[in-house]
Amino acid sequence: MPRGLRILLVVYGQGFGLGRLSFMPGTWGTLPALPIAWLIQGSYALSIIGYCVLLLLGYFAADLLGKELGDSDHKSIVCDEIIGILPVLLLFNMQYWIWAFIVFRFFDILKPWPISYIDKHIKGAWGCLIDDVLAGLFTLFLLYWAPLDLWYVAQHVVQ
Repeated sequence: MPRGLRILLVVYGQGFGLGRLSFMPGTWGTLPALPIAWLIQGSYALSIIGYCVLLLLGYFAADLLGKELGDSDHKSIVCDEIIGILPVLLLFNMQYWIWAFIVFRFFDILKPWPISYIDKHIKGAWGCLIDDVLAGLFTLFLLYWAPLDLWYVAQHVVQ
């Protein structure tokens, strides 16, 4: 593997270094999704192409790091968090991103069924990625169907 590609995969796979933090690497590792979403949200085509490229990079990064670290879902591999939350960020206005972040982390940490089943039974790079994609889908559904009045109240209480 070319050295530059390996560096790219390791840097992206570990969330630009945030996945290497000892305290809450998954939460810190989710943060790079925010500027990435901001950069690729310009059009549907850019969003879809950007997401597909990042998903592909995420697969190869998770595969490489999983093999090197001896654990396909090592805590320092956080590109799966980026891949999981990114569709939610791309489908909602920026004003809801804090809620998307909180709800996504809730589902990613607690891993309700079927996320927990996927996490335990599917190994390798896809296993690393797919449980976070499901957490993102849970987040998407919850935010989409949450009562709009709740969001209105929450925005004005927070401000």
